[in-house]
Amino acid sequence: MSDAPYDRVSAQRLMADVQALSQWVRLSGTPEELEAFKYVQGRLRAAGCRTRLILHDAFISLPGAASLVATRSGGDRPSAIPCITHSFAAPTGPDGVEAEALYVGSGTPQALSASGPAGTIVLVDGLATPARVRDGESAGAAGLVFLNRDPVVHEMIVSPVWGSPAPDDLARLPRLPVVSVARAEGARLRAMARAGGLRLRITAQVDTRWRKTPLLTGDLPGAVEDTFVLVSGHLDSWHRGAMDNGTANATMLEIARLMARARRYRGIRFAFWSGHSHGRYSGSAWYADHFWHDLHTRCAVHINVDSTGGRGAVINRYGYAMPETRGVADRVLQALTGDRFEGSPVGRMGDQSFLGVGVPSLLMDVSEQPSDSPDASADFSVRTGGATGGLGWWWHTTEDLPDKIDPDVLVRDCRIYLGIVHAFATEAILPLDYGATARRWQAALRALPRSVGRHVDLRPVVAEAQRLVDATGTLERTIRRARAVPSRRAARAANAALLAMGRALIPIGYTEAGPFHPDPALEMPEMPVLAAVRALGGAAGDEAKHLAVRAVRDLNAVRHALAQAADAADDGTRTVRDALSRSRR
Repeated sequence: MSDAPYDRVSAQRLMADVQALSQWVRLSGTPEELEAFKYVQGRLRAAGCRTRLILHDAFISLPGAASLVATRSGGDRPSAIPCITHSFAAPTGPDGVEAEALYVGSGTPQALSASGPAGTIVLVDGLATPARVRDGESAGAAGLVFLNRDPVVHEMIVSPVWGSPAPDDLARLPRLPVVSVARAEGARLRAMARAGGLRLRITAQVDTRWRKTPLLTGDLPGAVEDTFVLVSGHLDSWHRGAMDNGTANATMLEIARLMARARRYRGIRFAFWSGHSHGRYSGSAWYADHFWHDLHTRCAVHINVDSTGGRGAVINRYGYAMPETRGVADRVLQALTGDRFEGSPVGRMGDQSFLGVGVPSLLMDVSEQPSDSPDASADFSVRTGGATGGLGWWWHTTEDLPDKIDPDVLVRDCRIYLGIVHAFATEAILPLDYGATARRWQAALRALPRSVGRHVDLRPVVAEAQRLVDATGTLERTIRRARAVPSRRAARAANAALLAMGRALIPIGYTEAGPFHPDPALEMPEMPVLAAVRALGGAAGDEAKHLAVRAVRDLNAVRHALAQAADAADDGTRTVRDALSRSRR
């Protein structure tokens, strides 16, 4: 990591690419977006990458015109409220949908249940999200109006379907009209609803259909190992998208320029997606489907790049990380800023389409606003409980323009990503810490309620977790010795073991649907496979018996994955030791 070319990161080059990309409104599947893809392809080729531009089918939803009209009982004149509709919201037709308005605060299932919203147009505080739309549908609402807290209204996508829908996904697509308003209009509507007698009419146009969308990859080959580091980010945008995701695209191009000159042990594949904003990650999901076996065999790690360089974005410690990848981000961040990287659990957002494949992942965005910053997003501050102010109040709005970018912050963020990519691409043995992952599993199993043991036998899976902890500890000690010896045979043996462990542990730790079918874009608990086991701790009677059926199956899956990973660690230890002994002869 110490020889990463940090001093060659150029603010001038980065900002030039941001300015160039910001000339286009990059809606998925449009000619303007394709022009941006061709620009990036030219830059990748100039850097020395082998490029491939693919056009594939994707189910894309582009919001159109929307209106919101408010009337009060007593003969008040109708009042037009500025609003926008959202990707995958239901169109209304020219007559719109009209109903009594009902304000339900945060819009939680409990709040909806207590309010009785059936047949009403529901007013909800905050951002439009798939979960809230689903809950509104389940409660019988006729439509939804989201009251954003920021001064400008945020574009959103309200479908929970990850990627283009298969036949069994179609029923999950939203069936309600959904619009959002900015802070001032939200305050006005909230007051009108509380006063009573408010009726609303929503009219919305949404163009949802199959489109051809671009996908671009650029490869830098490795010198030794036929594996690659996947560095990805979406190129589509809302409006001109200078920060989201122009700065991230510029960051990737700068890393490509610099890493093309570095000696690489393994390759780097830069991937630029369409359909992130308007297809619920349709580009990365398509790539996971159509290149599953290549990814499963050769992809060493996925590094996701999003929304770098926002002015005032000084918080760098909360990006997505897995236990096995967190350490790399921590040492890079400490070297560059002196701060520690805490990491946040990898969740269901941000083109995390490769969890079922078993690819270790790191980051989405790397910098956020303090919650008390004038540039913070009030909507994000609420979502994070005040921990951060998100990506800036301009995120997903017409105000996401180059004037929101700080070149110094952009250089800092680029250096962080560069250090991480450099470490994964140039270190002979992958810097993955599966001992940390093993300890996470052990801690999670030990934290299960003791009452679970009355219904299912936890001892075999707990013992398997201990075996994995022991096996990874032995492997790590062996790898430490191998890192001091220039042995390609030992490095390849260690890397094969590390990849095999990820393929076993990541699908079981982060998915419900398994390796080949993406889970919905909805919040999931950590280690969702243990959800039924956790619930069993407080269950009794028939409910406990039903849960126990599921819990036994899920524990079998966990035990099997832990055993596969432990076997891979044991095999790795033997083969690395054998390679080291041969290198000494």
